[in-house]
Amino acid sequence: MIDRRWSVIGLTAATFLVLACGGHDSSTAPTGNGVPLQNGRIPLGSVSCGTKTAVLTVAPIAPSFLNGWIPLGQMSPSGHTFPVDHQYLYINSGTGLSTYRTATVVAPADMIVTYIHAGTTTPPGLADYTIEFSICTELYGQFGHVASIAPALLAQAGAIDQQCNVYSPSTGTSVSTCQTKQLSIAVHAGDVLGTAGGDPPHAIAMDFSFWDSRVTPLTFANPSRWGASSDGFDSFHDVAASDYFVEPVKSQVAAILGTYDGSVHRTIPPLGGTIGVDVPGTAMGHWFNPTQPVNPETPHLAIAPDNVNPNMIGFSIGQSQPGWTFGLQEFTPVNSGNVNRNPAQVTADGNVYCYESPGNWILLLKMPTSTTLQLEGRQGNVMCAAAQPWAFTGASFTYSR
Repeated sequence: MIDRRWSVIGLTAATFLVLACGGHDSSTAPTGNGVPLQNGRIPLGSVSCGTKTAVLTVAPIAPSFLNGWIPLGQMSPSGHTFPVDHQYLYINSGTGLSTYRTATVVAPADMIVTYIHAGTTTPPGLADYTIEFSICTELYGQFGHVASIAPALLAQAGAIDQQCNVYSPSTGTSVSTCQTKQLSIAVHAGDVLGTAGGDPPHAIAMDFSFWDSRVTPLTFANPSRWGASSDGFDSFHDVAASDYFVEPVKSQVAAILGTYDGSVHRTIPPLGGTIGVDVPGTAMGHWFNPTQPVNPETPHLAIAPDNVNPNMIGFSIGQSQPGWTFGLQEFTPVNSGNVNRNPAQVTADGNVYCYESPGNWILLLKMPTSTTLQLEGRQGNVMCAAAQPWAFTGASFTYSR
């Protein structure tokens, strides 16, 4: 199966998805010189939301202006090999656009802006912004790939010259970032924060990240791989921002949850998606190249449900499989046998399993132990039946939890 996102969006989307690997690391509380924060990123004097979840009153970009609102968990290797921990708000999508729209970005609730980041990605030498904000003691958010910051907000923020660093999210790409000092800028729901979209390569989408320290922590097969923050704003508490709107905005957003172009909607709960895909002891979930660091995601592997149609399972293969050029490939799982078996049912049982897209590729998979997974991809006019007996070659690779 051809990944529908890459085949339609093309180079501009590829550029955007590489850039999306940048931004603030939510596992580490920011530091700087400015208004002090208590317990990580919670502003002093912040009020509690209690048990309330319907706290966002305005969509940051008007739903009528969006082509699609993508649920958590999209996979786009190799830049985003793992299920993505933020939602995308697609402003411009498709090909052959003669005019790219610029969207106004507004505050989704009464909130406090805590940081503004400025980044430059080379190539293509693109500058973009990230806005971090606190809704209440328990909720924290972030907008990524903001094209411009409202002049009034930028004036209050001051210099963006703290915590500067340079890193490479993928081969051949360099990202330099700086941030403001710690801020405490109160804004009201509907206040203009900046713009998103506009001329390529800003033309695709804006990221929307959200964390809720009150939720039951997500399960990861190896929790030590995922940084925990004292304030609870980390991967274990990653949530779908689309779940936190009041009506009628929540229903308006739900109506466009799905693919980037709005052609397919997610109908299976949780509608906002999830990154909690690990099923410990099985093949389902995140897998790591043991010879490489956790970040970036490029050399690793994910086997996870599609974020729009979870009835489909995807192999998101980074750059660890020799000669594998297919990126994300999906299949319809079955609950018996050894061909296209649901990975959540595959364990360290000594068996080899085969996954196929007839005429395009096969993948051989085995779990030597409950925490290791051996995988080998073969491209070309091949099917599982014709490839028997299923034997691994030197082209296979073994991942670990």
